[in-house]
Amino acid sequence: MSDIYGVPTTMLNTRRHLRRNSSPGMDVIRDEINETIPKPLDLSRSKLFSPASSILHSPIAMSPSSSSSSIRSAARTHQYRMNAAQEQRTYHESCQRLLSHIASVTSICDELYKNNKNHSVYYPPFPKAQQQRLNSTRLQPQRSMTTSFISDSMHLETASQPDMGTPSSIVDSLYQRRSSVQSDSLPSLQSSTSTLVANAHASFLKQEFNILHLDLKVGHATTNLHSTLEQSSIANLLEEKLLQCKRHLDNLYTRVADTSSKVLVTGDLNAGKSTFVNALLKRELLPADQQPCTNMFCEVLDANLNDGVEQMHAIPQVENYDRLNPATYHVVEMRHLDKLIMDDYEQYQMVKIYTNDARNTQESLLHNGVVDIALIDSPGLNTDSVKTTAVFARQEEIDVVVFVVSAENHFTLSGKEFLWNAANEKTHIFIVVNRFDSIRDKDRCKRNILEQIRQLSPATYQDADDLVHFVSAGDVDLEPGSRKLDAPDFARLEERLRAFVLGNRTKSKLLPAKNYLVNLLLDIGVLSEANQADAAAKYQEATTMLEKDLPAYEQLLRARDRMLNQVERMAETTVTMVQRQAMERLQEAAEQVQKAIEPLEYPGFFLLWQYAQDLCESMAQAMVKEIRAVEQQTRQDTQHCLDNVHQVAEEQLGNFPRVANVDGMFLRPRDRRLLIQVETTDFFDFVLDDKLSGCALSVGAAAMVGGRLMGFKDAVSSLWNMSTMLGAQNMRRMALPVIGIASAGLLIYVVADMRNAVERKLVRKFKQAVRDQGYVETQSHRIGRDTRKMLRVEGWEIQSRLQKAIETKEQKRNEMEFVIQTSQEAMTYFTSLLEKSTMMLDKVELVQIEQSRIDEPLKI
Repeated sequence: MSDIYGVPTTMLNTRRHLRRNSSPGMDVIRDEINETIPKPLDLSRSKLFSPASSILHSPIAMSPSSSSSSIRSAARTHQYRMNAAQEQRTYHESCQRLLSHIASVTSICDELYKNNKNHSVYYPPFPKAQQQRLNSTRLQPQRSMTTSFISDSMHLETASQPDMGTPSSIVDSLYQRRSSVQSDSLPSLQSSTSTLVANAHASFLKQEFNILHLDLKVGHATTNLHSTLEQSSIANLLEEKLLQCKRHLDNLYTRVADTSSKVLVTGDLNAGKSTFVNALLKRELLPADQQPCTNMFCEVLDANLNDGVEQMHAIPQVENYDRLNPATYHVVEMRHLDKLIMDDYEQYQMVKIYTNDARNTQESLLHNGVVDIALIDSPGLNTDSVKTTAVFARQEEIDVVVFVVSAENHFTLSGKEFLWNAANEKTHIFIVVNRFDSIRDKDRCKRNILEQIRQLSPATYQDADDLVHFVSAGDVDLEPGSRKLDAPDFARLEERLRAFVLGNRTKSKLLPAKNYLVNLLLDIGVLSEANQADAAAKYQEATTMLEKDLPAYEQLLRARDRMLNQVERMAETTVTMVQRQAMERLQEAAEQVQKAIEPLEYPGFFLLWQYAQDLCESMAQAMVKEIRAVEQQTRQDTQHCLDNVHQVAEEQLGNFPRVANVDGMFLRPRDRRLLIQVETTDFFDFVLDDKLSGCALSVGAAAMVGGRLMGFKDAVSSLWNMSTMLGAQNMRRMALPVIGIASAGLLIYVVADMRNAVERKLVRKFKQAVRDQGYVETQSHRIGRDTRKMLRVEGWEIQSRLQKAIETKEQKRNEMEFVIQTSQEAMTYFTSLLEKSTMMLDKVELVQIEQSRIDEPLKI
């Protein structure tokens, strides 16, 4: 049989005592004297100390005794073994359940992280809690988790450390809301939005985050996140916090799954941490000096973990360390430990020291026969920022924190910050007040330190008799083979530390994990309720706004078509009127163009060509003048139309600046002038006036009538007879003067009538050019086209504003619809998240981890 009740049979071998590690307590002495019959061991006491080490290696097996004493001892040993097996089963069962819960909470945290990354989870403000935190700065420094103290007799409860025996108000609220979440559907949630928001925020102001608390520190003061940062920046901070939680949960899983236990010995600078570790080992192993000498992490383990060989491994990269792979570390001789820790610390991240302990398992902490223990001596806080940060980060991997504080200096700011940070999961912290013998007023020192502990860790304060020890570690005798007993205070410290680390592993190893899960689930529950209420408020607000905005949106759509048609009709009416007026006036001006030349003076025959040029210019200028008058009238008509159009638009769109400006009409250079070319034929006009035309017509008519009456032949015969009588020579003589006189008369007539002829000819030619070129129609269309353009500019502006107003309305409506959709999704998601976190909180709470005070270990 290799083991008995989970205890190796090799542990049953007796070992020679080289030193008595501690003096027995009075209760043990009384128990050994008074007990005459074997009594069954109470499980409530056996849970506090593993009996494997205290019984199987007790002096009973090595010292002679009477028969009755042997029977009693055997009975008690058997009972201890049964209790040990039961404790191991309970521990492993709780351990497995916690591992499962850690994985589930990690999944919840990862889901929340992804949701925050995609949709920016709403982070609720806590003005009351923040005000309390600001007020508390007078007594204590800022920390990431604000603690509010409530004293009720001997009961203490904090925001960051809820009392495990009494459910906190937020737990009650989670349980109460859980039933309502499961029974109520989403519409019922939406219908009672206002009440939900009011009630939720009323409870939120009384609560504060434990793990997910975000602080924005300015100097030594904490400011309000929501008044300083945008929601996106707060979401980024929450994202970083969730990443930290995920990393911590991974470390927590590894730590709980690890069968060994790690004990971190930390504290302020030069508090005597190395001296304390040496006192626990009863061996001067680590360098100790009045000057700070530990500059890296020193992990002390039992040499049995290194095949029984005492060695020191200097590790450059901790994550790559493998004991079986010498390439991952450097073996350093023990005698060079001082130099390595104090001088060569920059080359290595950690030192692992495997050491032998000749004491039996009942006395040794490392060689205890129950679980592998690692004592980690850390650099002092405030050594520098890098090392302090490293200590803060390392505590996440630690099962038990032993905080060494100097009785002379008490707790520094960095020490308080560390304890607050560790209190997120470790309700109980083992505190050693070192160098207590140097204090004169010991009672006053104890009161001050216990008051500080009460504020820093109320749970530790409640178990102060077992967790807070006032000793002087430097007085412990470290001589090999010494039989000198330790001081009673230090002996009790060793018993309590051994009981806490070994006997009560559920409290030292599992309780911190459970506490962290509870705090994180509480935070997720608060965050879920806040987002649930925020989503409900947004849904209600968006729905109300959407309903109120619908009539205005529909009216705007109807007004768009109506207004655009009305503007188009007004514009076309104005353009038609302008074109008609322009055509009428220009046609009339073209018919009366001869009036334009009346003011001109005739310069005489020799300047007749220039006179003709002036006539053309005068007529062209007259038409241009009339066109400008028409354009001015058109501006006025267009302005009047713009006023009406703008007034109609303002009734729907409100006041807005007018874009169209009639002063800009007809400014572009255009060919308004109609010029005709003066030709030579323009100076001669053989078209008789009305009177001469009438005479010519009368003479012609008479000639025709007379010819018919007298006969054409008779007339011709008469002329021939006359020419015969005069003779041909006489006729030639008479023809020349007659032709000369007629020519002179004709020339005189032409010259005398040349002014009138050129005027008549050019006027007719100008009017003909007006008709041929369509001058009046062209100018009318041009004026109408410019008018239409000007009106269209305003129409386009109105249409653009209408479309923009509609698009703005539609965008707002789309945004509100999106808010409604996302709010519904958020309510559904956070309702589910709240239910998951509450159910998981129930499961975590059901993990059996006793919360009673630490009792003295039973001894035989």
